[in-house]
Amino acid sequence: MSFTSDIKSELTKLETPTCCKIAECYGILLFGRAFSEKLISLSTENEEVVERVVHLLNSCFAVQPHILGGGSKRDYFTVTIDNEQKCTEILNSLGYFGFELGDSVIKYQNIEDDCCKASFIRGAFLASGMVSDPNKDYHAEFPIRNATLTNEFYDLLCEMGLKPKKSLRGQTHIIYFKESENIEDLLTTIQATNHTLELAGIKVYKDMRNHYNRLSNCEVANISKTVNAAVAQNSAIEKIKQKGAFETLSAELKFAAELRSKNPEASLTELVTLSGNTVTKSGLNHRLNKLVSIAKSL
Repeated sequence: MSFTSDIKSELTKLETPTCCKIAECYGILLFGRAFSEKLISLSTENEEVVERVVHLLNSCFAVQPHILGGGSKRDYFTVTIDNEQKCTEILNSLGYFGFELGDSVIKYQNIEDDCCKASFIRGAFLASGMVSDPNKDYHAEFPIRNATLTNEFYDLLCEMGLKPKKSLRGQTHIIYFKESENIEDLLTTIQATNHTLELAGIKVYKDMRNHYNRLSNCEVANISKTVNAAVAQNSAIEKIKQKGAFETLSAELKFAAELRSKNPEASLTELVTLSGNTVTKSGLNHRLNKLVSIAKSL
């Protein structure tokens, strides 16, 4: 099962009060495949969502929908109400008299309290929401075909303290979340508690792994830098000797050159220790760089 399916399975097991049942059912229907006076329909791959929808329709509207699909040949289910009288009764009970949408698609009298707004969002997620596998990417979205519904739902999410973003994918409007913290807030709002904790745990693991990777990369870079510097210094000292210029060096430079020649792979810190701490790290580095400069001038 996908991460989204797992979340939806968790949500279908929630116990909610009557007002929140209506709000959740409303969210499912409004974000389903069809929501009109002639047809109300929802498609889903999750059988537990189907059972949840059937239960809510029976409980809230005393309606028994048609169920199609499932089995070995179909990997999704369709929940349908095609009785025009039943569709009209549901619409009227939700505030769509004559299905006059007017300027507002969401009928806020159905979701007056915060608990009902959260349940409405949960219903929308059960109908059309998705969350990608957090081991691969942080992304959650609601695809919506209606521009007005998109804007109203976006405002509702913001009202609930969430931080969604909007985009357009072809003819479909997308409300989405990217950062893991924002997705955690969304899951908390719709009461997917177990998966909120799972997402947080995955984020901690990934952050720790990335931190250790950065440390490892930094260590490798430092080793490479040390090796390259040592190679350049040894080459410079060898060139100075070949050109017969070694005896012209000062005592300090001769000391640095001999110290490096005898310890060609040692780090700067190790050379200071090998010198008996008779020279500082910066002082020794300056002398070795001076030897490289002299070699270049020969």
